[in-house]
Amino acid sequence: MTTSGRFQRWRRLAGAAQGLLWLGLPFVLVGGESALRLDVPSGRLHAFGASFAIDEAFVVLAATLLATAVLLLVTLVYGRVWCGWSCPQTVLGDLTRWVEAGSGRRRRWRRPAGFAIVALVSALVAANVLWYFVSPYDFFRRLAAGALGPVLGWSWLALGAALFADFAFVRGTFCATVCPYAKLQGVLFDRHTLVVAYDRRRAADCVDCGACVRVCPTGIDIRDGLQMECIACAACVDACTPIMAKLKRPPDLVGYFFGEPGTPRRLARPGVLALAGATVAALVLVVAVVAGRSVVDMNALAEAAFAPRRAADGHVVNAYSVALENRGRGPVTVALSVRAAPADVTVRPAVVELGPGERRQLRLVVSARGLPRAGRVGGELLGEVQRGGEVVERRSQALSLVVPEDR
Repeated sequence: MTTSGRFQRWRRLAGAAQGLLWLGLPFVLVGGESALRLDVPSGRLHAFGASFAIDEAFVVLAATLLATAVLLLVTLVYGRVWCGWSCPQTVLGDLTRWVEAGSGRRRRWRRPAGFAIVALVSALVAANVLWYFVSPYDFFRRLAAGALGPVLGWSWLALGAALFADFAFVRGTFCATVCPYAKLQGVLFDRHTLVVAYDRRRAADCVDCGACVRVCPTGIDIRDGLQMECIACAACVDACTPIMAKLKRPPDLVGYFFGEPGTPRRLARPGVLALAGATVAALVLVVAVVAGRSVVDMNALAEAAFAPRRAADGHVVNAYSVALENRGRGPVTVALSVRAAPADVTVRPAVVELGPGERRQLRLVVSARGLPRAGRVGGELLGEVQRGGEVVERRSQALSLVVPEDR
């Protein structure tokens, strides 16, 4: 079948660019760590030079809110552009098209070759997914040594098998029946959303050749109007364009339209403005959360096993259990001190070295002179975080110094 291939060429270029991005991203190192990887054993998310602990889930929540707002806004304005141009189901479906039944002599070798391509693609994509949890360098080193282990090995096999079944047998049926995004489009679309549509005003130009139906990956007839199964891939547009050219009729009998063909485009509408505002708010939240996160987490509690006491020289001694966590990607030095005016206070240890991502629990012994005879005195634990000799952050936490009675 002859098609113009205009949109399909752009879709292939877009798919190739995205494939290179997602395949190559795990190999990119920022500060010695993968650019984007969730390290399950350590419970840390490494993202473009930053490292987030599992207790910083609010960062992921803020990013999820931003992604959701962007998805809703893009869907309202540009319809299912994600489905047709970026969704892995569609992109990989195009890459494995040979698995579809051919015709004539081609059928004898085309499908076996297609299944072989699907198997290779499935194995590669399954491994690529795992690289966002295990460094690809470590993955290949363990693979070469035959030491992937049961968890990694079985995960690769199970995920690869599921992808093979999807790309070999399910394919476009997934988009038409299972995909939840397809179910949402009827709620998100309005009369001005970008869609692939059939121009009913030119129904007389249609010669009922069926080209648009034959090339549709989900098997719909675009002439029946907007349908949930349409993924806006524009295959029908490319199939119809040369037919119109042969008949010397204007193109775009089937094409991209903002709403019904002939409807004027209206970008600044209430739904778009509301979602644009939500997207900006979510972006501000992400920036604020990331910018406001601390390099070192510090938490101190009075140590129950150490009773406050008064030393022979008159100093009052308290002990605290201090938890320190370096959330950064580089080593830091934390200078600890306690302030409790008007007392003269010293602490041991006064300096703590933390490696990248290191957590440490230590006993902080606080010795103070000049406190009242008995009772509790309000104080403040100070942590000065230094990196490369420069102070990058100051942390503080209120605490109480207990003064025992004289005996």
